[in-house]
Amino acid sequence: MEAYETKEYGAGSYASLVWQWQRPVIERIIRDFRRTQKAPVRLLDFACGTGRVLASVEALVEAAEGVDVSGNMVALARAKCHRAQLQVGDILSQPELLQKNYDLVTAFRFLLNVEPALRRRVLCKLREVVREPDGLLLVNVHGNSRSLRHPALVWRRWRESALPTGALLQEMSPGETKALLQSSGFQIVRQFGFGILPPTLYRTPFRRWAAALDKRCAGDNCWRNCSIDLMFVCRPG
Repeated sequence: MEAYETKEYGAGSYASLVWQWQRPVIERIIRDFRRTQKAPVRLLDFACGTGRVLASVEALVEAAEGVDVSGNMVALARAKCHRAQLQVGDILSQPELLQKNYDLVTAFRFLLNVEPALRRRVLCKLREVVREPDGLLLVNVHGNSRSLRHPALVWRRWRESALPTGALLQEMSPGETKALLQSSGFQIVRQFGFGILPPTLYRTPFRRWAAALDKRCAGDNCWRNCSIDLMFVCRPG
């Protein structure tokens, strides 16, 4: 967890740059959604982790909740989130953790951090608590198998295959993600992409050039399917 905070999302890290491009998009989507609602808006940040996303969006809605299986992660989130209600537990074995009819559900860096067999089960459970017909799910995949990051990840898998433990190093393609979301009861209404160039380029003298290009290419545009980080906006479908 300390490495996640100080290295993965430390100052100047690749993940922190992606978050700089991603965060205003998420906030704009939530603000635009909020303006269309007459009733108070309730948000659930599923797999909230250390509270990175939840701390950024809790002030944009009337009620916010976060849930994660890691008590240590939630303890860090409590130091960042001042309005949200935070809980520790597994929504599959403890469905009472969830309320009904959330207007917004966010789930970031979750899909690739669990085994494939759990992904659809969790998404189906979230589908049960998203308000119909116009509630929103915002979900991302932080490793696109059709991106320029893929060759480097293949090398890392081979290099670390003999290690007893290590990162899952999983990926999903845009097509696989769309099929998973649709089979779980969601209709994709918008897709965004963040980061075209491989993270290894950020450890070279070309870092500033790479960051400028990636910032320009981020968003809902023709580059989205080849971006490293994919974000989908979904409605119950």
